[in-house]
Amino acid sequence: MIDRLLEKHLKPIARDYRRWQLWRGLARCWAAMAVLGFGLILLHRFTGWWAAWVFPLFNLGAAGWALAVWRAWRKSEPEYREIARQIEQENPKLHALLLTAVEQQPDPEIGGLHYLQQRVISEALEHNRRRPWGNRIFERLFFTQCAHGLTVCLFLAALFGLRVATPPGKSFFGAQASGVTVTPGDASIERGSGLVVFARFDGKLPTEATLVIKPLNEIQRQVPLAKNLDDPVFGGSVPEVNGDLAYRIEYGGRQTRDFKVTVYDYPKLERADAKLTYPEYTGLPEKTIADTRRLSAVEGSVLAYTFFLNEPVASANLVAKDKATVPLVADTNRPAVYQIQFTLVQSQQYELQLVDDAGRTNKVPPQFVIEALKNRTPELKLALPRGDQRVSALEEIAFQAEAMDDFGLKAYGVAYTLAGQETKFAQLGTNSGPNEKRQFNYLLPLEALAALFAEIRPFDEIFREGESMEGGGGAQQGGGQAQKLAELQKQIINATWNLQRRKTALPAPPQAYE
Repeated sequence: MIDRLLEKHLKPIARDYRRWQLWRGLARCWAAMAVLGFGLILLHRFTGWWAAWVFPLFNLGAAGWALAVWRAWRKSEPEYREIARQIEQENPKLHALLLTAVEQQPDPEIGGLHYLQQRVISEALEHNRRRPWGNRIFERLFFTQCAHGLTVCLFLAALFGLRVATPPGKSFFGAQASGVTVTPGDASIERGSGLVVFARFDGKLPTEATLVIKPLNEIQRQVPLAKNLDDPVFGGSVPEVNGDLAYRIEYGGRQTRDFKVTVYDYPKLERADAKLTYPEYTGLPEKTIADTRRLSAVEGSVLAYTFFLNEPVASANLVAKDKATVPLVADTNRPAVYQIQFTLVQSQQYELQLVDDAGRTNKVPPQFVIEALKNRTPELKLALPRGDQRVSALEEIAFQAEAMDDFGLKAYGVAYTLAGQETKFAQLGTNSGPNEKRQFNYLLPLEALAALFAEIRPFDEIFREGESMEGGGGAQQGGGQAQKLAELQKQIINATWNLQRRKTALPAPPQAYE
């Protein structure tokens, strides 16, 4: 651990020293690349020999650059002992004073430096005040930066000389060789589409040209190119490209560089599976429908849709006709799988819109039709009694009916109500199947109920009266008259029954009773 005051003076020097090492390494790198470039020029001028120099030269430069940076900055903390030795060499009058000061460590007994240690550090700092240590390293850094600029200029000159010395038929940038322009060059096309290649020659036309195709992980093949009359263009095609490939043009013993063709796919739906969870009252189990785009279920059902795509996408949405958007959720465990779950409230039509990372959308968005069915009321057909009937207290009323429901009946039977009493229900059956017709019969004895008489009216008639009472105009007036008539009949019955009870209770009925 170095003294803080001493570290404060040595840290800027250490930083300049590391920068000097960096610039020195870079200058050496550019100098080596410039020497290599001029050597290639001289070699070609005197021997005519030529080599593929562009990529090796740049690779060498990149490697030298990276090595110089790494060596200069590989240590996160400055090496103060090394800096002290460097300063000692440049200042012999220090007589190892600075190196001794850097190596001082706090005394563990007192938890700091004792007097002699502090004296050594003070003398070293006094020497720095009289003759700053960083002057020499700053001068070296300045000259090294100038040398670096000079070597960069030499490298650029060598690069220009190589460009000028490029022999005919050889490629400097790799896009064109001997006046040959290749179309489309590097390209990206849709999977399954065709590839058309043209080679235009600016100089002397070759007698023939060949398209050499090398698909990924496959054997290369050759396609002869055809020339059209006097047009200096050779052309050919590949009917269908289903994977990445490389191609080049060969002609007259020469060839162009390799061009790359990558394929892409538009996002599209492969399969859509639906899972329906019906409401509890239906009694239906869960149902999975594989690869469907049209379905129907009763309102309140929970629909879980799983969409299998050909590739992961940036966004996936169900868009309704009213432009309402329902985003899909990506499955974290399965790539290219997206899900959505919602409760059926109303019928709706959706369009699946997909967008990939490159902004491409699905060509033909698939349509989804989801129908929410109403829960129909149970159907009841009454066979007996038929028409209007009036029966006495000694008679019986026979009921015969047929009941059915689209999801089955939990229970069914006959309910009747006596004046002033609660409604009674006679259950005649339970748990019918969906759309299963159940017939039932019931005999209601009026004598056991102590009823004077019963009036049987069709349910439809009572229902219409109720509706007319809720409506307005003439219908409301007619319904009110029917209600008043029914109330009047009830009052007459009650009054007659009360008089009958009084007659039997009194020893001698009054004359007014008759």
